[in-house]
Amino acid sequence: MNSNILVISSSGGHFVQLSMLSNQLNCKKLVAVGTYLSQPTFINCDTYYSVSDFSRDNVHLAIKVFIQSIKILIVEKPELIITTGAAPGLIMLICSKLFKVKGLWIDSLANSKELSFSAKIARFLGFKVLTQSIQVSNKYGVEFHGRVI
Repeated sequence: MNSNILVISSSGGHFVQLSMLSNQLNCKKLVAVGTYLSQPTFINCDTYYSVSDFSRDNVHLAIKVFIQSIKILIVEKPELIITTGAAPGLIMLICSKLFKVKGLWIDSLANSKELSFSAKIARFLGFKVLTQSIQVSNKYGVEFHGRVI
């Protein structure tokens, strides 16, 4: 694939899985977005952006992430966005609709029994959703192509 790809996730396991996945991508430019203040050493990318993190407990921060996401999309103009979650990845996907950018949600390996709440929203909004659990694939009818780790 010879295009610009943007990958985004929250810190911790979500970002570790995303970094492992991004190592397999063949793209012209890889832009990584995370909730770490600076680029983690374990991800190789051309450009790194930091966005705020939030959850259901402080959902008001979603507005800040929405603005940060719009600014990144204007500058980077990706052709595809891939996220492993959680909330900041969902906001980036929602913003991608404004720019007609394709998005892919890969639900975290931590969600081995249920599809995550954010993945359910991404699916409802028409994004392709993949799971890393055959059990979740069977239960929700989303695609399973194996595990990242």
